[in-house]
Amino acid sequence: MFQDALANTAVLQRAGLAAAVLSVYAFWPYIRDILAGRTRPERSSWLIWALLSSVSLLSQTYEGAQSSLGFAAMQTAGTVLICGLTFWRGERRSFDTEDSQVLTATAIGIWLWAEMETAAYAMMVTISMSAMGGAMTMKKAYADPDSETMATWAAFFVASALAAVSVGQLDWLLLAYPLYVMALSGAIMLAMVLGRRRAPRVETINSNMRRTLTMSIRSLDRAPAGSTSGSAQRGA
Repeated sequence: MFQDALANTAVLQRAGLAAAVLSVYAFWPYIRDILAGRTRPERSSWLIWALLSSVSLLSQTYEGAQSSLGFAAMQTAGTVLICGLTFWRGERRSFDTEDSQVLTATAIGIWLWAEMETAAYAMMVTISMSAMGGAMTMKKAYADPDSETMATWAAFFVASALAAVSVGQLDWLLLAYPLYVMALSGAIMLAMVLGRRRAPRVETINSNMRRTLTMSIRSLDRAPAGSTSGSAQRGA
């Protein structure tokens, strides 16, 4: 039954359209939270994703993608928009050494792709370089879960699954990008969940440390008074 559905062109087109529409929706809560100051995107991640999603779009167009092309196009448009917003409301105002290294590697990869003009190589570059940007966002999501928007990554996860279905065939070059976005979205959501579970434990540890420190200070404050009194009694 599932194979029959994949062979149905209308089903594939509807899956591709649903993926594109859901991708458009996915960016909305993220943009809303950026403007409200709740979400603080990692600038380097979104700059890398903006560059590489454009490469992926060109690669899939060259490879002959049809139904799944809307997903990549919407991803590129939304990513570029959020990249622009990160320069206004991003996590940091400047790039550090790690950011510069990742961005340099990304630029070299895109240049090599342009020279070789190979779709398979472009996809390999897109995924490997994008994973570098994803690692920075995952790290931030674990350290500060509230700086990301769970609804956006959940929507990306579902949209990428639909985009994979819309390919309609076991073509790993066409499947690579939506499957990668699916894995990336799932990993960021997992990092947020683990970060939120970690937060109460860290707070408990900090609270216990503060309580212990307070008790130690109080005992030190009481000790001199007792010692002076004892000395006075012995002198008498």
